Amino acid sequence: MGHLGKATLEGLLKSGVAPEEIFVNARTEKTLKALEEAYPGIAVRSDKRDLVSNVEVLIIIVRPQDAREVMSELREFDLSNKTMISLMAGVRIGEMREMLQDHQRKYRIIRMMTNVGVALCKGVIGVSIDGDKEEYGQELELFSKMGYLIYLPEDQLESITITAASGVGFAAYLMKQYQDACDRLIKDSVVSEEITKRVFETTIDLVRKDQSSFEKLIEQISTKGGTTEAGLGVMINSELGDIVNRSFNEAISRVKK
Repeated sequence: MGHLGKATLEGLLKSGVAPEEIFVNARTEKTLKALEEAYPGIAVRSDKRDLVSNVEVLIIIVRPQDAREVMSELREFDLSNKTMISLMAGVRIGEMREMLQDHQRKYRIIRMMTNVGVALCKGVIGVSIDGDKEEYGQELELFSKMGYLIYLPEDQLESITITAASGVGFAAYLMKQYQDACDRLIKDSVVSEEITKRVFETTIDLVRKDQSSFEKLIEQISTKGGTTEAGLGVMINSELGDIVNRSFNEAISRVKK
């Protein structure tokens, strides 16, 4: 129940799932108590067996380095009538089956990569299914209410980790740099932060409103010999696009390690 776990929990509640239909387990009693206080009505369970026996869909959101420990615990339970949805980065479905000793491939397993936008039901959700998509209609509908579903082969699923999950951090960093630049001109951090939020919100709204593209909006805003063209020239000449690409490449490298 880290950031992504809480975001998923909030997304489920916001999308209309009743609190009493949600069972949660976490590593420590302190975390469980905090969850019980923060989200009234959810069923908090310290015993994984109690949790597993009460649910139809088991959403697994743990660090990849903890996967083997969690899978070794789960394989002691009857999972034959469950659907497991893994949000673990870098742990493939085949590896999960090996850890669960599911040599006959009997278990229903989906892998998803999401970002914290699911908390607002505005998430980006990459989906890879081991089997026929039509067999997982109920589970996919559950997540479709929480964001934009993208079906991908498993070897491409980590691209969502970078572009959408890490992407929120990348975007926030770019916005912080923009805010700092505003503040150097305006000398008021509160005003600079509000300008930054409104500029980025307006950019998205304009592109969505006109079903346009970022390139077209740049063209519309840039007057020949004007201030926008002058500022963009610096960004282009400093190879900002290359810096973003190198950031993505470094993040992908980390996933592979």
